[in-house]
Amino acid sequence: MNLKWLLVRRITLVALACFLTGSAFVLYETVREAKGHNSALAELVGRQLELQLSRIDRSTDIAKRFPDWDIITTYSLLPGQCVELSGHDGKTQRSSCGGMDNASVTTPKWFLQAYRTFVGGNLDAVWPVSYRGVSHGTVAASLNPAETAAQAWSTIAPLMLLSAVLVEALCLVTYMIVVRALQPAEEILSGLNRLARGDLGCRLPAFRLSEFNRISEVFNALTDELGKVTSERADLAGRLVDTQEQERRHIARELHDEIAQKLAALNALAASIRTVAQRDAPELVAEARQLEEMASGAMKSLRRTLTYLRPQEIDDLGLIQSLKDLVDQHNKISFGRTRFSFETTAEMEQLRAETSAHVYRIIQEALTNASKHANARNVTVQLNRLPDADPVRIRLSVVDDGVGRDGDERGSRALGWGLIGMRERVLALSGKFAAGPLPSGGFGLQVEFPTALRSA
Repeated sequence: MNLKWLLVRRITLVALACFLTGSAFVLYETVREAKGHNSALAELVGRQLELQLSRIDRSTDIAKRFPDWDIITTYSLLPGQCVELSGHDGKTQRSSCGGMDNASVTTPKWFLQAYRTFVGGNLDAVWPVSYRGVSHGTVAASLNPAETAAQAWSTIAPLMLLSAVLVEALCLVTYMIVVRALQPAEEILSGLNRLARGDLGCRLPAFRLSEFNRISEVFNALTDELGKVTSERADLAGRLVDTQEQERRHIARELHDEIAQKLAALNALAASIRTVAQRDAPELVAEARQLEEMASGAMKSLRRTLTYLRPQEIDDLGLIQSLKDLVDQHNKISFGRTRFSFETTAEMEQLRAETSAHVYRIIQEALTNASKHANARNVTVQLNRLPDADPVRIRLSVVDDGVGRDGDERGSRALGWGLIGMRERVLALSGKFAAGPLPSGGFGLQVEFPTALRSA
């Protein structure tokens, strides 16, 4: 959740809790005051009746006049308040009620229902009437819940309106203050997002608040250090991968110049022996033919090894033609199940030999992964130059429309190691690497790298 709205929501909840607390206090005071009125009325009427019993006992009054309710009715009853006298049998002997205040505030039904649920008849007050130890009944005073609820609502309603206005104003002012106070947080978040996208050149400005300014200082220091470490790592990776390619090229040249020539000579010698043996020693023909086949097989194995170490066509034919031959090989191997295509609009012949080797290896690994794991109908390789970029950059992409094979995850260990190797080569090129499933389906790989420092 957004921090600004979280703070506003919490302030609103606090304000609501304060309003509910105030409303509960108002309701409590209303109930306590109403119960006090009933208790006072019940006591007053009870004592008045006890006084009449005393006069009757002294013969200054007659028993038939008990209870003298005319005296009771002279007391001022509150709106909705009732007082009654009940005999020993529980029957009401006399009662009086004050009229309802029709001009009072109209109480909402939900408030009245809640009031009756939580308060109910807890406001009633009783007073036993007795004289010389003899009970003469019970005086009960009560208030109509609707009238008491109306009194409580008349106090709470303005409070509710005032609270709503204050809460709305408080939320608005708080939001504006928080938005202004958290502007540095937005800049920090933007900087973190840029850093997550690989922009090591982003820096945060100095902030007025010491806490945010400290974050800015630490962020900038970490970004500087991360940039240095990344640059050193890229330089080291470039040296390692370039050295690896140079060593591979050296080994391939040595194998081609030494072992390949000797195997070719051995094969020719075996063929000569077989020819002579056919005339002079027929029993040696089989051994000579076997020796010839062994030499031919060793030469084929050596050619595969040379191709793995350093495709000769990169040096002889150039990068573009080598990639076309590589795509043609995959088309032959797939037997029409998958169509591999290669598209390019730029000349790549001025790239350094190591750079061309990196590009070739990346595409070679991507095509191998697509052949093994994609189960795709189409695999497209694109290699283009981005002229609008400064420095000039090259973008290559390998996209397939595959869905993967049953039980074969595109993120398997073999594919994972292949991606790691490609990432290292892209790092050696000081480029950017992205690979993963596409929203439209299939799998995509994209690499961008500069050429200014890599061209011959």
